[in-house]
Amino acid sequence: MTSIYIPQATENQKRITAGDISFVHYTERDSLQKSRVVFNCYTISFVTNGEKAIFRPSNNTVVSTGEGIVIPEGNSIMAEHTLNEYQYSSVLVFFPARLAHDFLNRHKLTAKPSAVKETDYIKFKQTNYFAGYIKSLQALIDEGRNLPYELAATKVEELLLVLLQSHGAQLISLLKSNAPSPELILRNVVENNLFNNLSLDELAFLSNKSLASFKRDFEKAYHIAPGKYIRERKLEMARLQLEQGKNATSLYIDFGYDTLSNFSSAFKKKFGVSPKQYQLNVQTV
Repeated sequence: MTSIYIPQATENQKRITAGDISFVHYTERDSLQKSRVVFNCYTISFVTNGEKAIFRPSNNTVVSTGEGIVIPEGNSIMAEHTLNEYQYSSVLVFFPARLAHDFLNRHKLTAKPSAVKETDYIKFKQTNYFAGYIKSLQALIDEGRNLPYELAATKVEELLLVLLQSHGAQLISLLKSNAPSPELILRNVVENNLFNNLSLDELAFLSNKSLASFKRDFEKAYHIAPGKYIRERKLEMARLQLEQGKNATSLYIDFGYDTLSNFSSAFKKKFGVSPKQYQLNVQTV
């Protein structure tokens, strides 16, 4: 799977650019295939038709028609697709970290770390205000009109000020980009994607590491091979769900097994009994 670099990969889309700021009307034919995406700038994406599934190091989400998302620099795994006969489409705003930091400094914006839940994106609903903003951008893009840099920066600032009203501390934290340690990033990637059935190669990408480095750093942090750790964590979670009354037939796909037989064999190897027998034992205790 090759990596896609943003905003460079959108250069063939309808767009207007002013220096390192870009506004893009993005369309794509339907595809459920996941792609590795490297964001080299801040991105605000307004989905206008379809869905965008996005996996970030600390969390993942689905952005649907009528929603938007703020994405900072870093690696993501994404899939975009339409839900009707029309192409997937979104309006994208790209701006550099320098502009984000200037915005914080000029408005003297700070946030207490304890007031912010850790995240590496902000998802929001498109209000009537955003609808007007998107419409104005689409008109500018369709006209292909060149914008002075000062006007483009003002359009970005307008957007940030509106988001500041609804996501104040969270937005400030995201724009500050205080990067966590490499070990914390790795742990976040692993723990937040245990049930997303991502390959080790994809987990390494989200951690911004080669596969070999990911495996080496994982074993240094966890003292166990990544594949074994993930399998055992999933089986522990499966055991808890069996105790809550769920049956193996409804669980095995969620935990990344192709067949019920493979899941049952792995479960028995770890716990000494089949999932069904385990549930019977729990019920008789």
